[in-house]
Amino acid sequence: MARRRRWMRQPLSWRRGGAVALLVLLAVAAAALVVDARSGGEFEPVREAIRERSSEPAQLLEETGRSARVVLLSDAHDVPAMKRVAVMAIEAMARGPGLDAVAVEIPSPEQPYIDAYLGQQEENAALLLARPDAVQERYGAPREMLEIYRTVWRLNRELGAARRIRIIAADLPMWPPPRGMAAPGVAQLYARRTEHMLARLDDEILSIKPDARILVFVDGYLALKRTYGEASYAGGDPIRIDWLGERLRQRAPHDTRTVLIDAAGAIAGVRPHPGYHGTRLFRALRREVGQTAALRIGDAFAAIDDPVHETSMPGLRIDILPRGYSLVDAADGYILLQPGR
Repeated sequence: MARRRRWMRQPLSWRRGGAVALLVLLAVAAAALVVDARSGGEFEPVREAIRERSSEPAQLLEETGRSARVVLLSDAHDVPAMKRVAVMAIEAMARGPGLDAVAVEIPSPEQPYIDAYLGQQEENAALLLARPDAVQERYGAPREMLEIYRTVWRLNRELGAARRIRIIAADLPMWPPPRGMAAPGVAQLYARRTEHMLARLDDEILSIKPDARILVFVDGYLALKRTYGEASYAGGDPIRIDWLGERLRQRAPHDTRTVLIDAAGAIAGVRPHPGYHGTRLFRALRREVGQTAALRIGDAFAAIDDPVHETSMPGLRIDILPRGYSLVDAADGYILLQPGR
């Protein structure tokens, strides 16, 4: 009761201001609920599609590998679960339609060390652990990357020399950029990555075996199709970024597929450098669906405009263009990955 009396003795202006603030908060919350209710309708066809025809990720990945020679699978560097899906994809494709190479976001100077590791008679990860860039130590993902290497090493022993899988270190020698690099430098480096990756695929596998089956495990932005990026920073003209998925689609339109993963932890925001962090679908679907789901992208996804989160770093933003695209344009498969999977 004493507390109540003290509150009542506060000046009228204070009480009036507190009441107004409370009303404002309630109004904002009510408006947010209305917006969520209105926008929720665009996700309902996807919910229905998941209920009717979703499958396990391994099944989707194997089917995708059977329908196309080149499969791009999205990564987000701070989400370990996406590396586990990559391991799943390697197993499913290698034991199913076949797999000749796995291209990863590792700086290309690490290639000799990766080849040496895969050539060992007895598996020993010490060679890779001594190479921080080879295991994405700067991303905090050494254990997850090691599992990718170990899976390929094991499959090569099980499947034999005729079905040997290569791992291609496809990224720029200087990516990720050093901390503290100015935004214009980061944008220019990012824009060079696709051309470098294409050259690495050509040099390491496609010039030798043009019909090779390849899993390309890269940042989800780079995996997109029928869109492009634009890097904007203060004091300079925007820089266009062509996605690797679109460039590969232009080469082989009927033989290239992209699968995007949505997972817990893939949240848009300010990062040390730009990168994929999931789509708007994850928040809308994860609670109602309640399970991991994988399905081909079809008309059910068409009503969701600009679905991929756009992220930034201090002084630099990457936009996905043209505006109004949907996942029907940008990808072929979708995996909603619930925690623990």
